[in-house]
Amino acid sequence: MKIKPIAILALALLALFPQGLTGEIYTTGAAEIAGALGLSVDEGTWFKTLNMFGQLTALPLAAWLAYRVGYRALFRLGAIIGLISAVISSLWMSPAAQMTAWFGHGVSASFLLLFAHAIVLKNLNYREIALVESVMLLSAVLIPLSIYPYILAHLAEDNLWHWAFAIQVAPFLMMLFFARFGQWPVPEQPEKINFNWIQAFLLSGFICAVTFLLLRGERYNWFREPMIIELTVLTLLLGVTAFVALRFKWGRGEYIRTAALSEPHGKVGMLDAAVAGFVILGSTMLISSYVTQVMQYNHAQLGELEMIGFAGMIGGLVIALIATSNPKLDPEKVIPVGVSIMVIACVLLARSNAQSGVSDLWLPLLLKGLAIGILNITLTIHILRSFPKRYVVEGIAWFFLFRNLGSMLAITEFSRLMSIETASAMSILAENFNASSDIFIGQQQLVIQVLQQSGHGSAAESSVILLMGQLKTQALSIAGINNFQWLIFSIVMLVPVMAIAMKWATNHPHSQNHNATNEI
Repeated sequence: MKIKPIAILALALLALFPQGLTGEIYTTGAAEIAGALGLSVDEGTWFKTLNMFGQLTALPLAAWLAYRVGYRALFRLGAIIGLISAVISSLWMSPAAQMTAWFGHGVSASFLLLFAHAIVLKNLNYREIALVESVMLLSAVLIPLSIYPYILAHLAEDNLWHWAFAIQVAPFLMMLFFARFGQWPVPEQPEKINFNWIQAFLLSGFICAVTFLLLRGERYNWFREPMIIELTVLTLLLGVTAFVALRFKWGRGEYIRTAALSEPHGKVGMLDAAVAGFVILGSTMLISSYVTQVMQYNHAQLGELEMIGFAGMIGGLVIALIATSNPKLDPEKVIPVGVSIMVIACVLLARSNAQSGVSDLWLPLLLKGLAIGILNITLTIHILRSFPKRYVVEGIAWFFLFRNLGSMLAITEFSRLMSIETASAMSILAENFNASSDIFIGQQQLVIQVLQQSGHGSAAESSVILLMGQLKTQALSIAGINNFQWLIFSIVMLVPVMAIAMKWATNHPHSQNHNATNEI
């Protein structure tokens, strides 16, 4: 049976399309979704948490299903779950139904994500993988990071966010139609393997505990909250037990195989995946917070700014494609370039002025997009393609588990740092905002004079409100710039670790057999 790259690419793009939409719906419309359902902003964060529960617990399950029932059945199951979730999110405006649907969106996304990458990596050659994966990542990662925010922000502002879920019904129906009537482009031979309930329970419990700690724990004081301390201990115990269960194969049957991590390149690949997730989401998150909280832009205006980054991403995509499509080139040599560009972008952002707007932001946004394009495309293709073909399925699952772990670490670190830095800046700045401070009295009198000249009736009261708003903006600005500096520090600390790990993997004796096993 002749494998057609175009048919595989079309099927993979169809499978990945809904995932990009769902992720950006929350990013741009979390407050609007919570408000429409009568929830507080904090309660609305459970949508993201449950979605991540679904995504991360479904990845190892998807790997098992790919072996047990085959790709067509996995594709069909992901489409069914996605279709049901999209219909619920479009029509049922109750918190319980929506939260159930968000969990379903996560499960569907992981099933279809693993399916899309597996059919590409197992059935195409070196150059075809680079080209097809680049197009897939463009549609599933780069476009959602840059173009979707602008479109979805307008839907959220008009309280039409549920239409973004309704749009997904059509591709899910197309998937089901193709799974039933289409000519399947890839061969498959399902294996009769039993499900290992012990390993599944332990690993899923560990994944959920880590996700809760990182996405919900940032709202607590980690060193004083007894609940967080107890949950941390439980998470560590679950993690150790899950590792032992997988390592020594407790129970009957299989869950997710660990052979993909036995090679040095597999171990280093997981480190690189976590670092890439940390750097990419960390920079994106900090820019979003800086633009919306400090510069007071809405999400639609933020979406317009992200268009600048998209131009850089296309440039990064081209560089990554050149590096990964030529067997004579070493893609790992491009990674330091992407990291260096990201550091430069963060330095420029840390020196930006909140009052100058786009004039200070366009260059760092362009450079950030270039770095994301290089790092995202190069690392994903290089790491996934480095797995021997017999380990590709579990390699994909492990890669995206570690990548999401790095992303969640960025969310936790910078959310917590933003809170700490803002409180510290408010405390220092507030020293000049009191009735006994000459600076405060002078600023208040100046504001009152301006308000009186404009005919404002309650100039004294309004001046206090304006000055407090100014205090908050200044504190957020200081905190945002300090966080960019923390990101630079984190990247500088991680680069030597990545370099040493890559050197170790290259010089390890087992890596000499890597290229040979990759063709098995």
